[in-house]
Order: sequence, then structure tokens, then C-alpha cells
Amino acid sequence: MYSFKFLLMLLIPVTLIASMALCQPSPNDARTRVAEAYERVLEAYESGGNVIGLVDRLNEALKLIAEAESTGDARLIDRANNLVESVVEEAPKVREDGLKARNATYMLYGSALAVAIASAVLAYFYGPKFFWRLWVRLRADYRVSLGSGGGQSPMILSGEVWAVVMVIVLVGAVFAFSQMFTAGRVTEPFSELGVLGPKMRIGDYPRTVVLGERFRLYLYVGNHMGKPMYYALLVKLGNSTTQVDPAPIEPFMRFDLILMHGENRTMPVDIELKEPGVNRRLIFELWVYNSTVKAFTYHGRWCQIWLNVTAPPS
Repeated sequence: MYSFKFLLMLLIPVTLIASMALCQPSPNDARTRVAEAYERVLEAYESGGNVIGLVDRLNEALKLIAEAESTGDARLIDRANNLVESVVEEAPKVREDGLKARNATYMLYGSALAVAIASAVLAYFYGPKFFWRLWVRLRADYRVSLGSGGGQSPMILSGEVWAVVMVIVLVGAVFAFSQMFTAGRVTEPFSELGVLGPKMRIGDYPRTVVLGERFRLYLYVGNHMGKPMYYALLVKLGNSTTQVDPAPIEPFMRFDLILMHGENRTMPVDIELKEPGVNRRLIFELWVYNSTVKAFTYHGRWCQIWLNVTAPPS
């Protein structure tokens, strides 16, 4: 009887510890929450909302997740989740404010277009009359003499001239109105990926590194996709026989960031290789979060450098 109670007392704390471990949020779970918040940010952006502050908070959350992954500090995951939750809560308001601002802009441009059309029509029908009234008021004391004008009306009184004026005004108004819809659109979206050496120069790459010792490179990412993009940079280690674009091997490092359209970032990356060998291929791939499939997909951008990884001196 007593042995059963003793075993039960032992099992209770073990069960509690195991359940706490299962409930502990993981970095991957936190990244999933970031992706869900990113979708809300995209909705707000497409509605005309200002999402810069939301994107900054998500990037801060991604930094905390990466730090938690490297240090094992679960409290950082909690801080990251709190930031993500604040973005999820605020994104609908930003979306609503964007829709209101966009509708107000449409009304303003629509009113301006209506005024332009009305002005063009009035000029066509009443332009000659207005010209004569103005001419009489300004030159009422002039003497008029008969000339050899050939019976033709002056150009300023010609209906064709006023029709041309009306068309020019209408075309200009429609063009200006259409610019509102095409402003900010990207006809050829693309992203940039580059690798720089320790001195932040292209080509300044190490040729030989020591096994287990860190060396620094810089990764450059640029967004020209016409919207905020959630990028994942994967670092893989292969060899001369490894297929690329993309490489079918697991990454040993990962970096997440979200960039606004037109934004770029250069990040220092400290790399430590744990597999020796000659002609090792260090591969960098750019992946993006695809809200359609709810997962990261390969973005068709990759770089590589060749390294010899030698054993440390004895």
C-alpha cells in the first residue's frame, strides 16, 4: 500500500514536468504564429494601411525567436509571441484605416475628374460666347474695319479648336485619374540575394577555414516585389556533387526577416562548419512565405562559395 503511494507521489511531478515540456512553445511554433500575423499584415497593406510599424514588430519577434533558438531561453519565445499577438490585434484597425483613406482619395480624384469633364464640356459649348463677351469688354472702344478675311471665322471661334481643347482636357483628366490606380504597382517584381565577404565586398571570400572556428560573411537581401515579403534564408553545406537550385539537403542555419517593398538589408552572419573536407560548397538559398499554400517556397535565388574545411592545428 505504501509502495503504491510512494510510486504515485513520484509519478505526479514527473507527469507535471512532462506536460510542461510538451506545452512549452517551440521556435517553429512561434514562426508559425509570425506567418499568420504576416498574412494579416498583407491584408492591411493591400487595403492601403500603413504597416511599417507592424512589420518592425514582427522583425523584432523573429530576432527574439532566433535568440531563443540559440540560447534555449523559453522566455524569449513568450516575448516574441506577445509581440505577434499585438500585431494580430492591431492589423484589422490598420486595414480599416487604410480602406477609409483609400475611399477618401477615390472620392477626391472622382470629384476632380467630374469637375474636369464639366469644365471641358462648358468650354466647348460656351467658350466662343465667353470669348466674345470678354473681347467686347476689353476692346469696346476699338473701331472695326472691314478686311479681306475671306469670310472665314477666326481660329479662336472655330468649333474644331474648342473640340480639340475639350479632348485634351478629358484625356489629361483620365490619365491623371488612372495614375492613382497604377501608382506603386511593380510590373517586373523581383528579389535580390547576395553574399559579401568579411570586408563587405563581393569576391572577398575566405578560401580555407578551420573546422569549428567561426568566420563572418554578410548576406544582402532586397525586396522589389511590390509588397512586404517574409523571407527565410537557408544556409546549407554540400560538395561538388550536390545539386543546387534548390539543394536537396537540410540547412544548418536559418535567418528570417520581413522587408517592405523597396527595402534591403545587409546582415552579418557568423558561420561555424563542423564537417571537414575539400571543395565544400556553402550554399545560400532565398525562400519566401507563400500565403496560398501556407508554407515557405523556394524563391529561385541562390548563391554559393567554395571552401576547404581543414582540421584545427594540433
